Amino acid sequence: MSERFPDIEVYVLKPEINEIYTWLNANFKQVEEKTSSAKSVLWLADGIEVLFTANSNKNFASVWFKNNQTPWNNDLECGWSLHLALDKEVRCSNAAWQENEEGAAWTKLIRGEEKALNWD
Repeated sequence: MSERFPDIEVYVLKPEINEIYTWLNANFKQVEEKTSSAKSVLWLADGIEVLFTANSNKNFASVWFKNNQTPWNNDLECGWSLHLALDKEVRCSNAAWQENEEGAAWTKLIRGEEKALNWD
């Protein structure tokens, strides 16, 4: 069984906001927009705050579930769901973040494959 992360954050290559919204609707019963700006949207997905930030890291947008009451145990499981739904590159951490941890291990999901990534 996979470790359950306290929150989930994945990075998606150049997604459209409506693609993320559609994906959220496919995975949650109720998705409502709480706030939005030119660069970000905060949704409530079954009561879970989900923050989408465009161009969070170069061409990658961030999708952050502030607490993990999601169908997924960790970033990688969520990343696979997003990658398969959008057919876009997704990057995610292999482990829950811990203070003083040097260089998180990253995974890149691209063309249906999982590849190790050194992403700084």
